[in-house]
Amino acid sequence: MLTTFLSVVLLYLGVDKFYYVLAGGRKFATFPDLRTQLAVGGSYLLLSIVYLFWLANLLSSSWLHSTWSFRTILLKTSFFWIAAFIAYPLGNDTYLYLHAGLMNLSGVNPYLTRAASYVTELSPYVDWGQTSTYGLVSQVLFTVSALFVTIHPIVALHVFKLICLALHLFNGYVIWRWLPIPERGRITIAYLLHPLLLMEQVSSAHVDILVSTSLVLFAISFTRQRFWLAFGALWGGVLGKTLPIIWAPWVAVTLLRQGQWKWLMTMIAASGAIMVGLALTVMPELAAWKSILNPGVAGQYQSSLMSIAKFALDLVRIFTPGNLSLIEQRQILTTLSNLALVGFLCFYAWQLWRSDKRWNNTPQMLLEDMGWTTMVLFLFATAWLMPWYCSILITFAALIPQSRIFGLTTLAFALSSSAQYLLGTNSSTKSVVSIGIPVLTLIISSIVLRSQPTPPPESPEELKPLPDPTAELN
Repeated sequence: MLTTFLSVVLLYLGVDKFYYVLAGGRKFATFPDLRTQLAVGGSYLLLSIVYLFWLANLLSSSWLHSTWSFRTILLKTSFFWIAAFIAYPLGNDTYLYLHAGLMNLSGVNPYLTRAASYVTELSPYVDWGQTSTYGLVSQVLFTVSALFVTIHPIVALHVFKLICLALHLFNGYVIWRWLPIPERGRITIAYLLHPLLLMEQVSSAHVDILVSTSLVLFAISFTRQRFWLAFGALWGGVLGKTLPIIWAPWVAVTLLRQGQWKWLMTMIAASGAIMVGLALTVMPELAAWKSILNPGVAGQYQSSLMSIAKFALDLVRIFTPGNLSLIEQRQILTTLSNLALVGFLCFYAWQLWRSDKRWNNTPQMLLEDMGWTTMVLFLFATAWLMPWYCSILITFAALIPQSRIFGLTTLAFALSSSAQYLLGTNSSTKSVVSIGIPVLTLIISSIVLRSQPTPPPESPEELKPLPDPTAELN
């Protein structure tokens, strides 16, 4: 019932918004009024809570989902992902994607030309006027979808959503192939039906779906010793959205630890060739490389620790204006943001250093370390945190179900991210909920679960000695 309600309401809201703005109405980012915000945000949060109860029952039941084929799983879950496909995106990001696609079709470089300075029929719907922050793979998908704008923008939008749905189902299939048989059915069903994935990666069609696809392809390729495919998967993710670049040090450490410096040098050389190719084609200037780092959110704070700090400083500036000026407040927030980033880098370096003492030579351990790095980046060092950022952590959790602390923290993070729509513009409360719930879950689960013995996980496949890359080239 909740899924049906959300699908129908989002479809009506999105189509109505499209024609309202087309007729010259005032553009709004997400919700037109408080009533709609409470209806949609409340239903989505309630659906996320119902999902957690359903998931607890699923994981504790004796149903033999391990015997189900992936085709059976698709049929059992079809109502939900079809409803997500029908629902209209919540927000205007998809219009920005299609706008960039139209720029590409016109021969305009979206990395050097601001979206606001180039006019297309989708310009009235574009919120962010900066240059594009998405890589070449994303641009290809934007361009393919934009070809259908000539039929109708809503058709083009659903073409892009169809691509996202296909990737979501593909990710579920790879996870099904990756997991050991006793776990594969339940985890795959839980992944395909997760409300945040269906809302953000399918319904709202955020490009984070490409990061999830990059991760699952990397996991299964690396496990099966197909290292060029794993290398291509990581680069494909970087060229979709830059986040996977933070996983590269873990891959490098893994190769060095096994004494495979030839593989590492070959991949570094190939990465250099890719960057040179980009520099000679679509990214010929430094400004284009800076564009993919999302400079538009610099100095902005959303659902993060920095947002909480900003709220506290706002109170100081309002009640004691003589003690803190606006300029001083901005300087303090900039310093805190830089310190948070330095703290993350120190944590990352510590993780890499201590991994040598506990490395157990399995791809699950590598993925778990990559997942924790991403988790800490989001929770403690990201100043601009949107609800869909958490979706990649759900993919990590599906790949490493034996990591119970990581899984519980991710579920809590997904729940708090789902609450952001209900809380709307209440930045202080939204930030406390978004960060506080997963951090509290992390602390409690670490205390409780670390005192309990954990059975050894079943590995999809142990890592074998790496082959010589020159032999594969020959």
